[in-house]
Amino acid sequence: MAGRLFLRSAVRDEWVSCPLDEITWLDRSMLSGNEDLTLHRAPRCAGIRYVHHRWELFSRDTTYQVYLAPDADGTRPGADDVQRTARYVVPVAPASYEARPVVLEEGRWLVSVAAWVLRLRLERPAVSDADPAEPDDDKEETTQAGDFVRMPGASGQAAVAGVRAYFERNATARLAMAYYYQEFILARPAPQSVPMINVIIALNLSGEGAVSDYKKLLQGIIWAERGHARDLAGFLLANGLLTSADLELARRIAAENERNGVCEMARQRLRYHPKGRQLPAANCWAAACCS
Repeated sequence: MAGRLFLRSAVRDEWVSCPLDEITWLDRSMLSGNEDLTLHRAPRCAGIRYVHHRWELFSRDTTYQVYLAPDADGTRPGADDVQRTARYVVPVAPASYEARPVVLEEGRWLVSVAAWVLRLRLERPAVSDADPAEPDDDKEETTQAGDFVRMPGASGQAAVAGVRAYFERNATARLAMAYYYQEFILARPAPQSVPMINVIIALNLSGEGAVSDYKKLLQGIIWAERGHARDLAGFLLANGLLTSADLELARRIAAENERNGVCEMARQRLRYHPKGRQLPAANCWAAACCS
């Protein structure tokens, strides 16, 4: 049974429950209400996630260290106080990597990123989890704060090998995911995935649920369960499973499909009706499809 984790920031001055099935990002909005423009947006920031039957504090922040200190008296001290009394320090992360996460223990904690502080409260269930505190995959055993690891999957290199083998067998799935995550591959600020229907039309996929099915299958290969949709892009990119070459090929196919009328036939097949407005060329990328 999972412990319950609650978060309280200066912006959201109330206790908020962190969901088990998605990452809670400690981003610019959460920490500062979008006031501090030096802070990063998701997924290039610190976050909290529930994996391996435990809560973890991790960071993909390439600018700031993340400090974790006990919340001794329940007051909200300044960032300097948190940094001075920190029990754990998660270091700055290189591009496409993250520092080894810190496993959260029961109790109250203070997290500091730059000049901002938020509070955590972890309430353990009555019966403790049977799983060990340390990961049981093939990552290195050291837990020093300076060690960096690839963004984790449930079974380490076995998960990477499984996805790579699947993509080798199913080039359509690989290109669909490259097109879907193109803003992430291009490292655009605050990247967003392409709407699934646009991917289906651009690449003339077989059905409306094709992209969703690929995502579910990949989550099964990597984590042996669903519920990690927000981690999928980071895992695929960090482990070199999607590349700019994949995106270039996917966009070339999309452009050819548009020129040859394949996209229009796909729209008709899916009974997809354009809204009559063409996307700007800068956002359309190689004449993909109408929105």
